[in-house]
Amino acid sequence: MADMTDRAPGAHADALARLEKADLHLHTNLGDGTASPERVLSEARRRGLKVIAVTDHDHMEGAKRLQDLMDREGVTDIQLIWGVETTTRDGHFLGLFVKKAPRFLSHVEDAIAAIKDQGGLCVIPHPMGRLVPSLSRRKIEELLARGYPIDAIELYNPSPANASARDEVRKLNEVWGFAETGGSDAHFWQHIGAGYTLFPSSTSDDVRLAILHHATRDGGQERPPERLPVSAYVAQNVWSLIIDPPRKLTRIAFARE
Repeated sequence: MADMTDRAPGAHADALARLEKADLHLHTNLGDGTASPERVLSEARRRGLKVIAVTDHDHMEGAKRLQDLMDREGVTDIQLIWGVETTTRDGHFLGLFVKKAPRFLSHVEDAIAAIKDQGGLCVIPHPMGRLVPSLSRRKIEELLARGYPIDAIELYNPSPANASARDEVRKLNEVWGFAETGGSDAHFWQHIGAGYTLFPSSTSDDVRLAILHHATRDGGQERPPERLPVSAYVAQNVWSLIIDPPRKLTRIAFARE
């Protein structure tokens, strides 16, 4: 964090101790995740998160259901950011603080415009990842050169999605200069909060301001995510590849009407 670099070690540790945690990238069973909105909420609370962002792929149903649940129960100890992980022709891309998903399989430039038109924030998830569709280094640098407004980059994602590129991305971001975020990319309740964003204060509005002022840092590296049985990953992949796509396309179609 830029405002901590010149402090003495003790002051630096004290400042970090006052930061709160936000998981800015997680999925529900309304998308290709396995955790219900109820489980997401209870696990976020157990993990000490102050803010969470539901970012299901290409639709907002998971965020809506969780918001309805939180409103019904009068939840005040955790705040929700409506988000989406949109599938672009160039790779996955995160929009935070949005209420409408960008068009499925649009160019990433169009997705950025759709997010910004809603006053949202643009975040690059699992950059340069090889196991899931991700923005390449060439594409990121092209967007930078052309002046596209990208707000942050996910420097820590505990999934294998971009594990091999993490160190390189961190070094490249010293030049790129995006705000730092972390997110669990959780598709299982056991992984919620395994990656997170540290930010000053405690509300979703504070998260937005911290990203805009580059006052965030990624977290979660200190504790590897829980290892699950192989059968759990197989079942989730079946859900993701066979069960979820028809539901997702139906939601996208209704959203366009």
